[in-house]
Amino acid sequence: MKLNVFFTCLLILPAHYAIADPLSAVDWLSDSLQQPQQVAPADDPLDGISTETIETTILSDVVKDTVGLLPAQVSGIPTDFWGDSAVKRLAAFIRYAPHGQVPEITNLWRRIILAELNAPVASSADNLLLLARIDNLLLAGDLNPAESLLKAADPNDQQLFRRWFDISILTQRSDEACARMIATPRFAPTLPARIFCLARSGDWSAAAITLSAARILGDVTKDEALLLGMFLDPEAFPEVSDIPSPIVMTPLTFIMREALGLPRPSQTLPLAFLHLDLQNKAGWKRRIIAAERLVREQALPTTSLLDIYLEGKPSASGGVWQRVSAVQRLKNALERDNQAALSAALINAHKTFEHERLRPVLAQWFGASLPNFTYDTAAQKIAFDLAALAQANPEKLKKIAPSTQTSQYILSLLDTETDVVPVGDLQLSIFNGLHGKTDKTVLHQLVDDRRVGEAVLSALTLLQSGADTDVGDIETALSVLAYAGFKDEALRIAVQILILGDKT
Repeated sequence: MKLNVFFTCLLILPAHYAIADPLSAVDWLSDSLQQPQQVAPADDPLDGISTETIETTILSDVVKDTVGLLPAQVSGIPTDFWGDSAVKRLAAFIRYAPHGQVPEITNLWRRIILAELNAPVASSADNLLLLARIDNLLLAGDLNPAESLLKAADPNDQQLFRRWFDISILTQRSDEACARMIATPRFAPTLPARIFCLARSGDWSAAAITLSAARILGDVTKDEALLLGMFLDPEAFPEVSDIPSPIVMTPLTFIMREALGLPRPSQTLPLAFLHLDLQNKAGWKRRIIAAERLVREQALPTTSLLDIYLEGKPSASGGVWQRVSAVQRLKNALERDNQAALSAALINAHKTFEHERLRPVLAQWFGASLPNFTYDTAAQKIAFDLAALAQANPEKLKKIAPSTQTSQYILSLLDTETDVVPVGDLQLSIFNGLHGKTDKTVLHQLVDDRRVGEAVLSALTLLQSGADTDVGDIETALSVLAYAGFKDEALRIAVQILILGDKT
């Protein structure tokens, strides 16, 4: 059932988003010592298309929201993308951007977040848009580009520095951040952070004196003092085998507990914490689990996961070992080029990876080469789907395209010489959205009003459920993306929705 677009827009940003955490959506960030400033006050509603009040700002303050890693010719995002949209609204969209199951949606979000763009209306020294972009990357566990953004912006205030500090310790690259913190004490996100950095710099006596003073003055909790004391001198606490985990574990607490070999909390760790598990000393299984979670969010190159899968022979069965075995079996079958063995290996790998929402990863590894082989009937559709997900050339796709209506329709979207009539609500919605047959909506009007970025973010948010998105929202979102100049991206999203949503 197609939703009324006006009410759909009202659902894009729930009302509680208007009262964001004052500093960040990332609740594990190191606490700042300064009082937080409100990012999006309750009287600035973000739950629909709104008429923004005119705000003024000093031109010299508009600096860091423009920082990016990808120039326009690389990102494909025009520099005037934000246009006349208000910075608070854009920041809320980005900070709470859902990470869906459709790779092209995540890819477009990431390009926008990393793009070098002109600052939006009312950008100021608060750097709201930059902070939102960095927080989005932190939530996804994509630490390297987040760190690069921070360095490009120069993390010379507390809000930027606290993020850089947390990233630096999670990636085991804390020397530079610690040196800057010691040189500029006001940057210290917390007193424990300063004590940690003093120790890292080799000034153990200063670290111990600072901890002793903090304990006397009550500036650290009992558990914080114990953890820091153990970190500075583990041999002084031989009887302590564990310290209660805090409700919200900061990167610093996590790193010190790991260094001391203390038990991990029972709850699932934030994605950003998993980078520690990518190190060889973490063990093969733990590295696989961490890499899989990060790859799902495109926070780690898929080749990194493949390299880990191929490190050795699985010593057990089931779980992660089933996926390791499936990948190795498929790789060997491709090298032998035996139709029966390849078909069986492809079916097995597809089933195993589909269960873990890793089909797009399988496609990136092997999809481009699949049109070069022949398959049994049951495996042919899988080969076609994975090759299409990998954006294989339409001429190559024709070689392995099954005669099923869905596969032929996908081929028709990619090949102008193939004409297949859409069947069903989903295919019709995709056809209408891609071919300009959708009535103009308030989101299209945003494009006309020089609020292209806001329109695109709204469209991507409509698609937050991926292949399970309402067909009316799919049509609207694809139409808006195409209208805003992102027709190729809309096409890739449509193809991926058709494939990932097909349960046959």
